[in-house]
Amino acid sequence: MYKHLEDRFPGREKQLEQLSNVTIGSSLTDYSPQSIFVYGPPSTGKTSVISEVFKTNGGYVNCVECFTPRLLFEHAMDQLIQRQPEFKNNYTRSRKIDNVQQFVKCIRETFQKDPKTKYLILDRAERLRDMPGTILPVLLRLSELTDMNICVVFISNIVFEKFRVKRGGIEPFLLRFPEYTREDTLKILQLDFKPATVEGVSLDAEFYLCFLEVIYSIFCHNCKDINELRYFAALLFPLYIKPIEEGTVLPNEKAKLFKYAQPYFAEATEKLYLREISSAEWSQETKDLDDTLGSFLSSKVGRAEFELPFYTRFLLIAAYLASYNPPRFDVRYFAKASEERSKKKGGGTRKGGRVDKLGGKMRQQLLGPKIFPVERMLAIFYSILDETLEDTIDIQLQITSLTTLRLLVRSTSIDRLDGAKYKCNVNFEFIKTVAKTVRFEIDKYLYDFC
Repeated sequence: MYKHLEDRFPGREKQLEQLSNVTIGSSLTDYSPQSIFVYGPPSTGKTSVISEVFKTNGGYVNCVECFTPRLLFEHAMDQLIQRQPEFKNNYTRSRKIDNVQQFVKCIRETFQKDPKTKYLILDRAERLRDMPGTILPVLLRLSELTDMNICVVFISNIVFEKFRVKRGGIEPFLLRFPEYTREDTLKILQLDFKPATVEGVSLDAEFYLCFLEVIYSIFCHNCKDINELRYFAALLFPLYIKPIEEGTVLPNEKAKLFKYAQPYFAEATEKLYLREISSAEWSQETKDLDDTLGSFLSSKVGRAEFELPFYTRFLLIAAYLASYNPPRFDVRYFAKASEERSKKKGGGTRKGGRVDKLGGKMRQQLLGPKIFPVERMLAIFYSILDETLEDTIDIQLQITSLTTLRLLVRSTSIDRLDGAKYKCNVNFEFIKTVAKTVRFEIDKYLYDFC
């Protein structure tokens, strides 16, 4: 039924076949489950596949945008009847729906004469857990309660067991989207390629595949996100083929091409997820190959930190200190009594001692960020914060935001609630700029930084 979509979504043939088996028709007599629960890691094609499969007779709702029951129900109803708020209707919703009972009644009245199966797609469905506990069970049984052939499709990054639904016989059809394999990833990345001719030489799909294999081999250990890999492929391909444009390297000299592009690959690896420069900016600022690296290293690190809330900046500083300071020196730098002593004696990072003995070769910043427990980061955070933290500040939410932005990287499984460990994912220039915005002298609290 969905064979025509297999070329558009490589690696999802099995999922398309399963969807075809459970959604075999559109009339009331055809079988359709009451609910389908689609789950898997981020960037595995869940939303793209489901939206394409049900685009003709489905309504899409993002639960992040519709964060209250009223927004959820009203937006879902408009999507199902394909009504878009616009100037003609004064940007209003079709009906006012305040609770789940009104939603069920509205569905029944609207579609009682329509025999076609309707599909309500709820993306980021884990947000439903923050709503009243009666909403999720009703959505799971919406077809039964409305006596209509309507199927609710949930899309989530977490498994169904974490929704803590009182079962009572309610069980959706589970459909898992696993991470893409290497072969599937390369097939997806190849979809972005457009044949081109450079200096009379044709760059075909085989040439682009060789470039993608290099990209994948470099980034696969740090990043499996297909969107990130597509971003870096678009970012680095113009630099990869620039020696060909200049006539210094032939397309079949893969080793030379990699040698020319290696500095940019290394820099992109270091700045993974930070988005300090867009693909358009990169293309515009790389007119001269020798100046490109300098422009990429220029002071564009100041963009992201100004958008961070005040306390979140201190939390990021604490994470950086926890990543680069040995734990045994926490008392020296962050204990209140020790801090007072250091202020009296001048404080700061020593220019002698361990640094001189090592000859500057094994400083902590050269060893890279270390993993730290979240409790240690919070202890440093409360120590460097001069003022009392407001009761309205949700620290856990700030940590989640930093993790989402990839400024923090979680090293323990997301299923593990206790003993979470993280690693800071920013460089010194970035954190120094952040520290300046809150007037924090980070140099005085770093071990072996000069």
